[in-house]
Amino acid sequence: MTEAAVGRQRRDERKPRRGRRPAPPQTGHDPEIKEYAPNLAIRGISGHLVRATTGTTAWYRLAPRPWSMRSDQDREGLISTTGLALTQLVGRWLHWRVTWRPFPAADWARLHDEWAWPLPDQPDGVSWEEHLLAEQARALQSPKAIKEVFIGVEIRQGRSKLGTLGDRLAASSSHRVANLAGRWVDAELSALDDEIRRVDSLMATSALAAEPVNAAQMLHLLYRSCALGLPAETILPAAPHTEWEAEDMAAVEGLAQWSSEPYAPTLQVRGVAGGRRHDRHLLVASLGRMGEIDVPVTDLPWMTVTDELAAPVEWSGRMRVLPQEVSARSLRHVAARVDAQQSHYESEHGLDAPPVLARQIDLASQVRDELDTDHTGLSARCEGWWRLAIPGETEAEALETFEQLRHLYHPKIAVERSEAQHALAREFIPGEPLATTAYRRRMSVRHAAMAVPVATDIIGDQYGPLTFTSRTSDRVIPWNPWHDMDNQQVSGLTPVIGGLGSGKTFLMGTLAAQAVRSLSAYVTLLDPSGPLTELTKMPELAPYARGLALLDAPAGTLNPYSMISDPQPDRYPAGREGQEAWERDCDAAQAQRSTLVISVLTQLLPASIRRTGDVQQLLLQAVDRVGTGPNHDLAEVIDALRHAGNDGYRLAGSLGPILSTSGPARLLLGKPGSETWASDTDRLLVLSTRGLSLPREHVDQQDWSIDEQLSLPLMHLAAWLAYRRVYQLPRNAPKMVGLDELRWLSATATGKTLITQFSRDNRKFRTRVLVAGQLASDVLRLGGGDETGLASLCHDVFVGRTLGDEAQRDALRLLRIPTDIGYEGRLGDLSTSPVGETPGLGNGSSADAPREFVWRSGSYCEDVRLDLGGDHFASLRSALDTNAARAQS
Repeated sequence: MTEAAVGRQRRDERKPRRGRRPAPPQTGHDPEIKEYAPNLAIRGISGHLVRATTGTTAWYRLAPRPWSMRSDQDREGLISTTGLALTQLVGRWLHWRVTWRPFPAADWARLHDEWAWPLPDQPDGVSWEEHLLAEQARALQSPKAIKEVFIGVEIRQGRSKLGTLGDRLAASSSHRVANLAGRWVDAELSALDDEIRRVDSLMATSALAAEPVNAAQMLHLLYRSCALGLPAETILPAAPHTEWEAEDMAAVEGLAQWSSEPYAPTLQVRGVAGGRRHDRHLLVASLGRMGEIDVPVTDLPWMTVTDELAAPVEWSGRMRVLPQEVSARSLRHVAARVDAQQSHYESEHGLDAPPVLARQIDLASQVRDELDTDHTGLSARCEGWWRLAIPGETEAEALETFEQLRHLYHPKIAVERSEAQHALAREFIPGEPLATTAYRRRMSVRHAAMAVPVATDIIGDQYGPLTFTSRTSDRVIPWNPWHDMDNQQVSGLTPVIGGLGSGKTFLMGTLAAQAVRSLSAYVTLLDPSGPLTELTKMPELAPYARGLALLDAPAGTLNPYSMISDPQPDRYPAGREGQEAWERDCDAAQAQRSTLVISVLTQLLPASIRRTGDVQQLLLQAVDRVGTGPNHDLAEVIDALRHAGNDGYRLAGSLGPILSTSGPARLLLGKPGSETWASDTDRLLVLSTRGLSLPREHVDQQDWSIDEQLSLPLMHLAAWLAYRRVYQLPRNAPKMVGLDELRWLSATATGKTLITQFSRDNRKFRTRVLVAGQLASDVLRLGGGDETGLASLCHDVFVGRTLGDEAQRDALRLLRIPTDIGYEGRLGDLSTSPVGETPGLGNGSSADAPREFVWRSGSYCEDVRLDLGGDHFASLRSALDTNAARAQS
């Protein structure tokens, strides 16, 4: 049960409260003690109800809603349902408040430290404590990390005489009078209980998904309203009580002093925040004339345009939905006035009326027709006043932000600055009256719903490292790669897609280093080009990391027979069912081992021989003759082929040139010796295949060299080596595997089988599997040929910069984002170099430059940046810096 629900239940069950306010001393009232009377309109707070001189208002916190990368149909649905919810509040004054909350860095650090299992500190590295402190400082750099949207709904306009008298007498020196005053206030609220319950139910069940504010949220709202313009407090005072008396208003009334010079364009705000004194400037602007806007097709929601600014701009909107008869009467008045003006021109003076009058008549007729024919309620009319609070450290900074806003809204919405800044700023405080009716905006409810203030970025969790930052709000985004796998039972198969230089390797290396450092996770990376091997030299990871160059590994390291281990019987429950399950898994392992051996041998054959009809039959017979146990090798299969008649002998002869005992082929022949690569002391193992000659693209297989023909089976078996390590490590330990060159893995049956196996078993063995490639089509054609196949199981997908129309459409399909409505261009703009620089050079590819991705995680999809700023990431940046120009310098 929510806090507000408990409060309502208590009001229903209790008798009028006695002694709600502390009784004053009985020794008498000292006439020299000045009685406190707040300058604010608020006279008390009960739960989520604010009692003010202007009336009683119920305050709610609205649920955030995703907007980025959504279909127009989803966005249109959100606008329509929000508008319908507003039409249920006809005649009530509503107060919208949009503010920002800093990232809860201290709470995150405490939770992260409890959740993490960090590696021991190393003498030359950054300690775990230093790392946490630096991450907290980085998280607090953004003043607008978390967007908060509140709405106040008028329950009663004005106050009852008894309630007003009760607030006035609450501080009476008489114990009896104070108790009586408290009962009067309680009686006023009790009379509104039914109305409060109705509004609470409507706000919770409508598209607003609003919940009554709790004590901490009310305190935050009052702090941000009374200290408007000052930096937000990172740690607020404790808020254990839901009841505020008039004397409690002193806690927020004196948070800031507002003053202004005559004719000054801004309001000066002085106060203390975060233990420091601040002098800031605040400019309060109003939305003026509004033209026709088209949300969501071409325009952004008009209350989210400010989200892209660095300054934490806050909103205060006062509005009410007008009853239909009031709207119709107003429209008739406008039409009559226009008719009179037209008659004045044509009848009295014999002149043609200006075209503007005809347009006004048509517009009034159109609106009236909408009111008469619309049955959804979205054409209902409303009026409102929309203010923006623009902070700045100096007057010039506030004015500069104001000019930026004017350009952002131009030409469809005018942003105006007016005098009386002090009075306009007070409108942001709950309970304060409207300062002026200037800049009144009349519009349809649908037009008001197009504001969508709740639209924000939603992704990540609160448990993991601060890996990403939001492109919109600059908030840091924690992500624990195993949280959703453990709690939502989702797949850990994670494609990382992007063109050359998009940051795929950078992302894989960062996630791997964070997982090892924070969780002591077991990470295995397959590194075709070699840069990820540098991670093993980081001071923080070096004692627990090792790089293995496969071309220098002992013979038999990639023996396909040894890639798949038989299941261990001690991992199965005792009894008949456990025995049967073990036997089934043993049969499955032998069948998979046989399939893998045949697939490797098929890839080693020249293309002209591979396509003949009896090759597969001969290979199957030879493998069956040798056996499917893990203690065999390919040399035995070659020998079996030589004794399988003339066809088998010729087939063995075709394999001879490529399976020579010298060079890379020796990795396939013989039985591996001591399996040092499988040591569980290596938290990070990087398997480098550098030196392999991958096949040239767009070259027929018949024209491949022997080295090119050998490279694919070796790379696939290296990936299977990483797969085997997953099975040999503790099952409940967090594990991560990173596989690059997805296009080659997905091109053959061996690679497809491996990825399919990972997709099935990753959750059972707590393994996050990162598969990187340049084209999303490589993932889409796995397990079904389109996004309904294996791609549909991918809970998380990362897409970096992607060029080409077809490649961009495939990437959007993988992200489950609608195509051909304008999102394709965004993929081409990711991680682009600053204006005036050559793409791919300088900051565009250095380790200091943020990499941008579109990240799909479950139901949410957002633009994020991977940023390794800060001295505590110096060694990681150095390890991942692949910029050759910087390395040479």
